Amino acid sequence: MSKPFVILPLALTSPTEKEEQDTAGLEQCLHDLGLYESHDEAVLREEVLGRLDALAKEWVRRVGAVYGMSDVGDVEAGAKIFTFGSYRLGVHGPGADIDTLCVGPRHVMREDHFFGMHDHCLEKMLSELPEVTELHPVVDSFVPVMKMKFAGISIDLLYAKLAHAIVPEDLNLSAISTLRNVDDQSVRSLNGCRVTDTLLSQVESIETFRTALRTIKLWAERRGIYSNVVGYLGGVNWAILVAFTCKLFPKANASMIVEKFFLVYAAWGWPMPVRLTKIEHEETMNHRVWDPVNDPRDRAHLMPIITPAYPAANSSYNVSHSTMAAMQEEFVGAQRALRAMRADGARVNWQRLFEPYDFFNGFKNYLQIEVSAVTEADFRTWDGWVHSRLRQLVMRVEPFVLVRPWPKAVMEPREEGSPDKPWRCFYFMGLRKKPAVPGQKNSVNLNTPVQEFKQQVMMYNSWRDGMDVSVKHLVPQKLPPFVLQKASEAQQAAKAITQAAEAGDKPAEAHKRTLELEGSAEALGPAQKKRIVEGGAPSAAVAASTQPGPAHGHPGQQNGLAGPHAGSAAAAQPNGRERSASAAASSSPTQPQALSAGAAEMRHNEAGLAAGLGSADVKAEDQQAGPAGPHGTPAKQEAISAPAKQGAQTSREATPELCIDRIDGKTGQNGSAAKQESKAEQEDSRAATAEAEMSQTAGDVGDWLGIDSGAPAPVQGEGQPLHGEAYYLQRRQELEAQRDARLAASRPSGVQIRWKAPPQK
Repeated sequence: MSKPFVILPLALTSPTEKEEQDTAGLEQCLHDLGLYESHDEAVLREEVLGRLDALAKEWVRRVGAVYGMSDVGDVEAGAKIFTFGSYRLGVHGPGADIDTLCVGPRHVMREDHFFGMHDHCLEKMLSELPEVTELHPVVDSFVPVMKMKFAGISIDLLYAKLAHAIVPEDLNLSAISTLRNVDDQSVRSLNGCRVTDTLLSQVESIETFRTALRTIKLWAERRGIYSNVVGYLGGVNWAILVAFTCKLFPKANASMIVEKFFLVYAAWGWPMPVRLTKIEHEETMNHRVWDPVNDPRDRAHLMPIITPAYPAANSSYNVSHSTMAAMQEEFVGAQRALRAMRADGARVNWQRLFEPYDFFNGFKNYLQIEVSAVTEADFRTWDGWVHSRLRQLVMRVEPFVLVRPWPKAVMEPREEGSPDKPWRCFYFMGLRKKPAVPGQKNSVNLNTPVQEFKQQVMMYNSWRDGMDVSVKHLVPQKLPPFVLQKASEAQQAAKAITQAAEAGDKPAEAHKRTLELEGSAEALGPAQKKRIVEGGAPSAAVAASTQPGPAHGHPGQQNGLAGPHAGSAAAAQPNGRERSASAAASSSPTQPQALSAGAAEMRHNEAGLAAGLGSADVKAEDQQAGPAGPHGTPAKQEAISAPAKQGAQTSREATPELCIDRIDGKTGQNGSAAKQESKAEQEDSRAATAEAEMSQTAGDVGDWLGIDSGAPAPVQGEGQPLHGEAYYLQRRQELEAQRDARLAASRPSGVQIRWKAPPQK
């Protein structure tokens, strides 16, 4: 018999008067930044949901009447509307989508009745309503969805068919029995609501949880690490992490939770999983459950954040080594920034926590991914597809360089009177050199990963002439002028926010301008418990990994090495416990022993949670006061953080540079060759296309349902279908076998990276 799963609190202290003041200041800051909707908008949302619920019931009655269900008494089978995601959690902002689920009885089919233009189809009924606009069905997606605006409110509507003849008004979706005899698409749809409701049931103070989650989501967005598609974390991931922090500190208020959040995850011993509940294994149901002991795919996950409802899944399987390193760097930076602001006993200036990451001044080398199409309609679909593939480019490039993807596209300004001008947008990835390995050549060839990325992009089933993508290496001075201009304006707007807050003014308008411009506690060790409760420094392993280096004003950069990678490489002979605490920061993909041990402990040691974060003792230097710059950047390095400043040139001359030959290959000219695909590849492409459309039209629905919107559907071969890394390994092998034959005529001569040493003086 398994032992019960219990999360033991790390502290039960109530907030002090100053902490109450800090929470009041945080709430005021969030209001000033425009994160709360108006009363009128809230009322309108309720009215829209009420009308949608009534329409769903009428729809089921029509379906029953058409099929003569009145003869057997099922004409009143009923339907019910549920919400999930940010709206259900109560952390949505003005103009946000409402993730909505319609639950219907067993005789109402998704393909025949939910979608379609017959009189008894819900899609047809919605299309006839004058207040419904921009109705867009996504039929072939991993989870089909209808996107619309209902009275101006954005709605993402999913459908789940139960195995019941009647849907009662008091239906409880939290019961596992609800999933019995339900198709896979309905299970995924239902789990959005089940995860949301379970999250809310796990926190002691819902209002504290909501305020803290709003704070963390805004911080993550500003720091460029909010994107499930690119490989960072999305809404459900951040919600689980905040809820777990609330369980560790059940009496804390919002400002305390925010501070403890960064303390906890700056020192978390990944790949130890974060989970809120015991992982259920329902033998009578055949749903796949996250199981790192028996499933090597689950054992390979870097940053497991487990959904709390059955069937449990890792909601963060998209995370790569590079994106995890960036997030760990940001956790430590935010923890240091808050500690520095509290050092003099003054009230926390929350606006400083929300200062945007200066991405376009933070690197000496960038990869630019240019996406273009002739028409606006083609551009929207093509851009959504390429965006969903960017995570694969990160994973292919990161074995050679340290890479930080920027999750947002930068649109090229369009001039009036130029309708024939192609539509274009740009994605960027910051690059840094990996630590030198003795005996290894001082150059890296990126031709293979870039060409593989292009081949994968060209598997777009709806490719048309004019759809193009190119990848280039750029230094800061060569970035498009409008990109630098927007980045500069965003930084100026951020400074205006801080100055307005310090002056006591409301910075809402500056905040809006900035948004426009930006386009299981099994890991806790006793040595850290006291430090977290008291708000101390991170563990030695984590602190060492983020010591600032000489090249840039960013934590953890030493000789071109950035963030937590620096800790794993630069720490001299760390003990075993330090290695455990910083294992996930390593760029090496081989961690089988640590992963196996963590998985076994997760499954078999369910007596409760140990106390403390990490295991390494805190070194004396970590006790020193935090750096003066925002997010942990030392004040002495802020002078060289922007290439436009004088110090940047000195840094550029004193550090080896990354040189990439021009990447000229464009997919447009390879279209005819790339279209020569087998039948299986075409089916694969259609499934992947549907996933891309889902990712660009359904808000964060895919995030909350555990959908990898950047992955094609698994290949259906003999035996069990492949998923995750096993699938991508197979696809990579297939692409490598096809590469020379398909792209020989237009392949570039090579993409060579050379690391040039500084000139001898």
